Amino acid sequence: MRLKPRQLEAFRHVMNAQGVTAAAEAMNVTQPAVSRLIRDLEDAVGMTLFIRAGARLVPTEEANLLLNEVERLYTGIDQVARAAVDIRRHKNVVLRIGTVTSLVRPFLHQAIIDIAGPRLDLPIVLDVENSRHIWDMVEKNRYDLGIVFGPPRSHLQTVHLHGSEAVVAMTPNHPLAELDRVTPADLRDYRVLTAGRNSPLRSALDRAFALADQTPLNTMESSMLNCCHFAAAGMGVAIVDRTTLRAANVDLVTRPFKPTIGISYYAARPAGSRKIQVLDEIIEHMRVALERDAVVQQRNNYARL
Repeated sequence: MRLKPRQLEAFRHVMNAQGVTAAAEAMNVTQPAVSRLIRDLEDAVGMTLFIRAGARLVPTEEANLLLNEVERLYTGIDQVARAAVDIRRHKNVVLRIGTVTSLVRPFLHQAIIDIAGPRLDLPIVLDVENSRHIWDMVEKNRYDLGIVFGPPRSHLQTVHLHGSEAVVAMTPNHPLAELDRVTPADLRDYRVLTAGRNSPLRSALDRAFALADQTPLNTMESSMLNCCHFAAAGMGVAIVDRTTLRAANVDLVTRPFKPTIGISYYAARPAGSRKIQVLDEIIEHMRVALERDAVVQQRNNYARL
């Protein structure tokens, strides 16, 4: 399958303008040229993207799904354009940071405010993505800094930020709240809310269920932060870590999950990348903040006992 940028451009204009005429005007071409580009795109992807209704093109469900991916592509292009403008204006490097949701607030959020806030000459791009994507982007030198879950990739520059263990989080009145700890067997009658299949936590969790020869009633996959919010709404029990719970700031109680699953956060930079002081300061700010927060949380837990 070989797609041409002009085909995707025509498709995007037709979808957003809801018509061939407006799309042709936006692209400064004729209507037949737009129609031909759409037909070529359909041939290339092997799908019908529009139903012809006279002079109108009615998008199919497949077209709406494809539009989501095309918009992501154009968002990336727009981001490059904005970065170019920033570089031209400020004549320095745009700092590109990718992070998992669990550490955005309050840890990375506050670090950026404290360290980079006074630097009006410093352009920053902050993306919130999953760990696998961030590791890959750091590896390809497309992020200057990645804040991710482990395990680390040895060929990158990494700093261990924080480590904890997986817990089961639930509403205070949930039946599992009566237990001292939760095992795979305890979860067979409940919906488990957990991270996606590409995450280290999910891989370890799947192994734990397989070794115990147990399966939860069903599962729901999302970011760990989302899992906390769904658990607070009574959708099920979330298997997350305490750092994520801190970020979620919802009314949940936790119990240790057994067998123990370790969860570690890392700051990652591309191999051989030059030293950037502001990034080093952000990393250290987060490491110290996470360490202090863990001490406070531990004291609070002892106080409840």
